[in-house]
Order: sequence, then C-alpha cells, then structure tokens
Amino acid sequence: MKRNKKKIKLIVLFFVPLLTSFVMIGLGELPRAVPQKTDIKFMTYNIHFGQGMDDLLNMERIAQNILTEDPDIIGLQEVENGRITSQGIDMAFWLAKRLNMHYFYYPAVNNHAFGVAILSKFPIKSASGTQIPALLQERVLLHAIIELSSSLDIDVFVTHLGIREENNSAQVDYVLEAIRAQTHARPKVLMGDFNLNQSTEEIQRISNNSLINMTNTGAPYDTGEYTFPSYPPDAISEGVIDYIFATNCTIVGGRGRIIDSFVPGNTAAEFGSDHRPYVATLRFK
Repeated sequence: MKRNKKKIKLIVLFFVPLLTSFVMIGLGELPRAVPQKTDIKFMTYNIHFGQGMDDLLNMERIAQNILTEDPDIIGLQEVENGRITSQGIDMAFWLAKRLNMHYFYYPAVNNHAFGVAILSKFPIKSASGTQIPALLQERVLLHAIIELSSSLDIDVFVTHLGIREENNSAQVDYVLEAIRAQTHARPKVLMGDFNLNQSTEEIQRISNNSLINMTNTGAPYDTGEYTFPSYPPDAISEGVIDYIFATNCTIVGGRGRIIDSFVPGNTAAEFGSDHRPYVATLRFK
C-alpha cells in the first residue's frame, strides 16, 4: 500500500509539471485575434542589443518604449539570440511574447547576432531573409508577407545597412532590386536603420523608386530632428538615419514621427537604446 502511494506521488510529481508546461505552451500559441482596422501603425527601431546609453541591458525598457505607441507592425535591428553578451536572451522571441505579437527573426552574423526581426499583430503568411553585399560586417534584408485582411496582403521589408565605409550604393541597389522582384500588386513597406542621412543620394534614390519617404511626406524636413544618437541631447547628431518608406498608401497625420518620450521614472540616458524609434501610420489604397 505504501509502495502504491509512493508510486502515485512520483507520477503526480513528474506528470503534473509536464502537463502544465504543455498547457502553457498551448495557451501561448493560441490564435491571436486579428485587428480590424484601416490605419496601420508601423515602427522601426534599432534596439542596440537591448542596451541603453547607460550600457545596461534591459529588455523591459525596450518593450515600454514600444508600448508608448502600440504599433501594429515593427521592424527591429541589432537583435540578438542567445549570446553571452546579451545574457542568452532570444530578443525577438522575448519581445514577441511580451507584446503578444507574431514574429520572424533573421540573423546577420552566424545564427545569433546583429539580426533584424519583424513583429506583427497581423498574421505573417511567409517570411525569409537574405544576405546583402557587404565589405565589413554581414548585413541582411528580411522580407515578410503580412495579411492585413482577407482581401489585403502587404510586403514588408526590414534591413540594416552598413556604415560609411561600406558600399552603401550597392546595398541600396540590392534592396531595391529585391523589392522590384515582388511583381505582385501588393503594397510594399521598407523600413530600418539605413545609416544614411536625408541628404544622401542613396536615400533620394529610394524615394525615386516609387517608395514614399514617410519622414518628410506632407511637411518640410526639419534638419534639427535626429534618430541617432538618442542621448545626450548635445551629442553630435547623425540626423535621421532610420526610415519608413511605402507604396500604395497615404500617411495619416501628414508625416511620421520620431519618438523621444521616455519611460516614466527613467532618465534620458536610460532610454533603452542608442536610437530613437520612428513611427508612421499608413492607410492602404
């Protein structure tokens, strides 16, 4: 009798946690309710591996910065997965679960580092990534097809181009060719950290390829604005280097916005990243 009781206890101790884990996994993967809306808010955000200008890793600060705008579709850059330097965090997965969004991650270096990701409240029908020609450090382009409704899919591209020493012109050519290769009539959105300011020939070339620059649509570009660095305010600014471009849409409110508000209680140095997020709300035709 005692042996039977011990067996029962062992079974309970072993199977109950196992069953609970299956239930929790199942709950986490339940289909999300698809938003019914015509105005879709996009955000591009270089999260700097989750580290703020205070050099502290804090993913919750990144999540809170995102939640201040509650975007529908997010393009992320400098995303890591399982590296010692980022405490083993799968950052795309962590943020997707924290924000209750679908996601896809594509690394630039090996399987873990310097990648880009897309998060979406809407179903991601398919997603893939490719390497961009680079001289110094691997760079990638992510492409996802997102289902906004039963009658409307959109192509979304997320990238992070190289720094000045790279062949930025060749990288822009590669991205534009990848976009042109999608011959469907779907609207297209391109966003990311381009490491190029507004006056460069490459940014002008993107705009000349039917991709509307949401930074200056409907209003003069303010040369005093900047997305990098996020802090300190008297630092030498690179200007706006993070962008959202799109086709077949109108922009709600006349133009996009740089997010410079901080999580309540945090100082400016604790903003969460060395970049400021950039958002634009789009209405597709």
